[in-house]
Amino acid sequence: MAAFQASLQVLDQESYARHRLVSLPSESLPDLSPSSLRLRSKILGLTTNNFSYARRLGEALGWWTIYPIPPNTPAPYDDKSTYMRTPAWGYAEVVESTFSGVSVGQTLYGYLPIGTDAFDLQVEAAPGLKNQILVTNPHRKDMWVIYNRYRVEPPLADLEKSKGLDSMGWDSCMWGLFATGYNMSTFAFGWDEKRRVHPWAPGEWSADDASLDDAAVVILSASGKTSMSFAYALRHNRPKQHQPKLVIGIGSAATQSMTQKSGFHDHAVLYSDAEKAKDIIAQASPRRVVLVDFGARDGTLDTWKETLSSMSTPFLFIAVGTEVKPQTKEEAAARWQKLGQDIIVNASHLREKGIEIGGDSYMDELESAFDEFKKKGAVPGSTLQWGSGMEEWDAGWEKLCRDEIPPTVSLVYKV
Repeated sequence: MAAFQASLQVLDQESYARHRLVSLPSESLPDLSPSSLRLRSKILGLTTNNFSYARRLGEALGWWTIYPIPPNTPAPYDDKSTYMRTPAWGYAEVVESTFSGVSVGQTLYGYLPIGTDAFDLQVEAAPGLKNQILVTNPHRKDMWVIYNRYRVEPPLADLEKSKGLDSMGWDSCMWGLFATGYNMSTFAFGWDEKRRVHPWAPGEWSADDASLDDAAVVILSASGKTSMSFAYALRHNRPKQHQPKLVIGIGSAATQSMTQKSGFHDHAVLYSDAEKAKDIIAQASPRRVVLVDFGARDGTLDTWKETLSSMSTPFLFIAVGTEVKPQTKEEAAARWQKLGQDIIVNASHLREKGIEIGGDSYMDELESAFDEFKKKGAVPGSTLQWGSGMEEWDAGWEKLCRDEIPPTVSLVYKV
C-alpha cells in the first residue's frame, strides 16, 4: 500500500485529563496477514464511558493494550510505561482484506482505536450469526467477547443513505450502552427461566433474585446513557406484569430535569435526598427494593445503600459502573476490592447469554428495540453534536474532562 501519515490520541496513564494528539511519521505498511482486515476508524462516539476505559481499571481489563501504541510513535509518547491509548465505539472502513467474508470498502461497527492510523485485525466468522466476525489476535484472547465482536455493514456512503447519519451517530455514542441496559432488564432481571442469568458470571441466580415484579428500582446516576437505557427497557421491553411498581432516578440538580422529562422514571430525586426516596418507597409498599449504581457521585453510594437497606423491605444492590474520575493505582485497587463484595454487571456475559439463547433472532430483537429507542428521540432532551477531525475530537475530550459538556449533548466525530 502507499505510504500515509496519521495521528492518534495518547493518554497519560496517571490521568486521562493529560492527553495529546501525536502525528505518526509516514511509512509503508507491511503485507496484510492471512484472514485479516486492515481498517481505519471513521466515526467515533465520545461519552464519559470513554473515560471508564481510560481509568486504572482499564489496565487490568486489557483496554489499554487492545490497541497498542504503534512502534513508530515518536518519543516520548512511545513510552508504554507512561502512555497508553484507549478505544471508542464506532464505525471503521475496510481498506484491505485477506478475509473472504469481508470486502474492501465495507464497514465494521465495534470497538475501535482513537486515531486515523490504519490497524489490522485477524478475524473469523462468528459462529451462528450473520454479518458478525470475531477478532482472533493473540493479545486479545483474554478480552471479554463483547470487545472482539464486530458487525459487518455496507460501505459508509450506502449506510448513511439507508440509516441516516444521525442514526449512525447514536450507534457510535450508545449502541453498546443501550445493549447493556436492555440485557440487564432482559437477562439479569429475566422474567422466565430460559432468559434468567446471573449478572456477572455463570452461577446460582434464582427467580426471586431476578424478579422485579412489584419492586421499587432505584437508579443512581440516572441521567447516564446506560442508566437511561435500563430505565427505558424496564418500561418498554418487558411484559407489563413483570415491570417494577416504581422506578426512581437519582442524580444531581443539573440532571434532575433531564431525568424527569425522559418519562422513564416515576420520580427524579437528588443525591442528597435519600430519606425522601425512602419515604416514597415506603408509601408505595413494594415487595423489594433494588438499588442499581451506574456511577454515583463520590461519597453518596454508601449513604444510599445504608438508607435503603435499613428498610424492612428486602433489599438488593447491583453495581454497573463507578464515578468517572482519574484514579491512582491505589485508589483503583481499593475500589476493585470493594466492588468484589457486590454483585456486578458483566455486559459481555449478558450479551453472550442472549446470543446463546437466540442467535440472530436475539440480535434482531435487540436491534429492533434500539431502533424504537432512537425513533423516540433516544435519550430525551439529548442532542447529537458532530465534530470533524482528530483536533476537534481532542478538543471535545478536553471539554468533557472539564465537565463543560452538559448531559443533554452527545459528542460524535468523523475522524
